Amino acid sequence: MYGIIDFSRIDTEPGAPSAFAPPSGWHGDYMQYMRQRWKTDPGVRQHVAVVGRMLVRGERVVFCGPFAKEAKEIAEAVWR
Repeated sequence: MYGIIDFSRIDTEPGAPSAFAPPSGWHGDYMQYMRQRWKTDPGVRQHVAVVGRMLVRGERVVFCGPFAKEAKEIAEAVWR
């Protein structure tokens, strides 16, 4: 579904091929959107967990796009 995944670069731009990106043209509450995706999509849970683990280990992960801050907070929260 997401193609080849570069876990070190998280693009939150709507339409980007990332578990952290909403669909093209999407507008709404990003945190609510991601909570729903977390509940219904095991691929999203896996992607978020892997990125969160990378952050805990001190690996470099770049977050970009309009929801970069929120995406990083979500990934960090998985391993707290």
